[in-house]
Formats: sequence, C-alpha cells, structure tokens
Amino acid sequence: MTVSSDVVRIPRSVEQIDLAWFRQFMPMSLIGAQVDTVIHGTATKVKVRLSPIRGTEFFVWVKTGLEPHSTSIGNERVYAGESFFYKEFGGKYETRTPDCYFAETDDDGHSAIVLEDLDAHGAKFVEITDPATPDLIANGLEYIARYQAASWMDPELYQIDWLREGGAFSAANCLDWIYNPEHWNDYSKRPRFYAFPEPLRSRDKLEAAHRKLRNDHLCRAPWALSHGDAHYGQIYTLPNGEVRLIDWQCVQIAHYAQDPSNLITSGLAKEDRRRHERELLAHYADCLKGFGVENPPSADEVFDEFKRFLMHQVSWVMCLTEMQPEENCVAIADRAGAAAMDHNTVELLLAG
Repeated sequence: MTVSSDVVRIPRSVEQIDLAWFRQFMPMSLIGAQVDTVIHGTATKVKVRLSPIRGTEFFVWVKTGLEPHSTSIGNERVYAGESFFYKEFGGKYETRTPDCYFAETDDDGHSAIVLEDLDAHGAKFVEITDPATPDLIANGLEYIARYQAASWMDPELYQIDWLREGGAFSAANCLDWIYNPEHWNDYSKRPRFYAFPEPLRSRDKLEAAHRKLRNDHLCRAPWALSHGDAHYGQIYTLPNGEVRLIDWQCVQIAHYAQDPSNLITSGLAKEDRRRHERELLAHYADCLKGFGVENPPSADEVFDEFKRFLMHQVSWVMCLTEMQPEENCVAIADRAGAAAMDHNTVELLLAG
C-alpha cells in the first residue's frame, strides 16, 4: 500500500512529524503520534508510535532529509529516488518491500516516505563489520535473482528516463564527489585507506575505471531492475530465513551483474569470498533460471561480469563519514580492495 498526496507538506524538522501531519494521509483515524527514536545518517530516520482510535498502537518509520548534509552533494536527489521507487514500484517486481503509507517529493526537492516497522515482522539487520556467512549471501542472491527475473529486460522499465539514466546515483553526480581531489586528499588520511591495497591508491585510475563501468557497462543487456546500492549493510533477514533489501533510493535499471557483485564483495570476508565466490555466482545463475529467465547467463559468464561490477564497492574507500561510520568503511574497503586485486578489476575496466 502506498499513499501519496502533493498537498501534504514534507516536514522540515522532527517537530513537524506530528499527529496533524500523519492525519493527512494515514488510512485510519489516529489519536496519537509520538516520536520514539531519531537516527541520523545518510538520511534522517524517525521511528514514531501511532495510536489509532480502534486497534492497538503500532510503529512506523519516517525517512526524510533533515541532516546538515541533506542538501549537499546531491543528496536531495537520492532521497527523491526512494520516494520515486515507492510511488512507482513498491511491492512490484517481487521486490517485497515494506508497506509504504506515504511517498512524496515536493516542488522544492524535499522528500519523505513513511514505512511500516519491520521489527513487527521479526526482521534482523546485519552489522557490516561482522562478515556474512556464505549461506546468508546465497539467500540474498536468491532474493536478487527473484526481482531481476520479474523485471528482466522489461521494455516498460527502459522507457523511464530516471531508471535508464542511472537513477539517483547519476542525478546526484556521485562520481564527482567520490573522486573530488579535495575529498580524496582528506579521506586518504583516514584508517580505511590503510586497509586498502597500496596498488589501488590512485585517484585517477580508480575514477577512470569507475566511469568506464558506469558509462560503458551499466545498461548493457541483459539488464533488469537494480537496487543500485546492494551492499551487505542493506540486507535484513526474516524469521523464515528470507533475505531482503532496504534503502531503494538508488533504484535504476542495470546489467544483471551489478547487484550480486555488490552483495558478494561487500559481505564476505576475503577468505570466504575467495573460497565460495564461484559457487555462489553459479547458485545465482541457477536462481535466474529457476525464476523463469529464458537463456540466462552461464555461471562462467556471471563470473566474468562479477570481476568488473565489483568496482562499485571499491569506491567505499571514499564514502562520507556522515553516511557510514569509519569502521564500516574500513571493513568494506578491505574486502573490496582485496577483490579488486584478486580479479585485476581496475586494469580489466581500463582495458575496455
């Protein structure tokens, strides 16, 4: 369920997330709305206890941009990407996303979404610093294959400019700030840089390789709906063992290898990735076939593409501290840097 209205004002402060605001769009009559928790990060996430006239109290999460950096480096376009996703695709294409009560972007570029509380379903979220087990990643790859199979080469998706042109990642010019020389000079003094293999510590080479990936490989066929930022920290598990993804703000269409490559590279400890990556990618290829993709890529083809598409995780060495704590950046820089070295990713991309 997704409800939106262009007459509902997007809150500009936590104080404006109140009973009067919720009463404009919630599908039940309310007598109370109490802010419970505020989490600061890439976006502002506010947990609110709602009290209906009939029935029991329940929680929702409001996700919006109330941070000092929310109007910098194109973040407002990132927030708009998630609002767009829930208005257009929430619950579709087997994405199995939470129920959404409100999703809107106003004329000034401010966005907000209101989602059901996943704690009510027993959801468990991961810690990036604790590497995944291969079984957990296998379940995540099954989830990715499911929504990719449901959207595989769908011509209607290709007609949507936002998706075809790279979504919020491109609209916000993310590569410009990731590889900005001043930003690079600052962050190259941080701990995550020393977890990064020395041969990769060239801004010019990394930027050229990453742009090559985005410009030449992103929308190559076969493509499907892509989460766009399917790193390990985005997953949660349900009591039945199913794995799903949150934070769909970078939704786009992309070559099938983007999402599975991101998940494997960011989630597995180096030794586990080296030991299990081929069998996991073969499992992913089998899942595509099982979910109905005609002429799916072979395990060998998936592995060849994996070597290129893991490049996105390499850029975590420049991730803003406002978006992720340093310990998370250290963990993924270490894992992704090792993968890039193992598979000669930068040189592979630069060679064409």
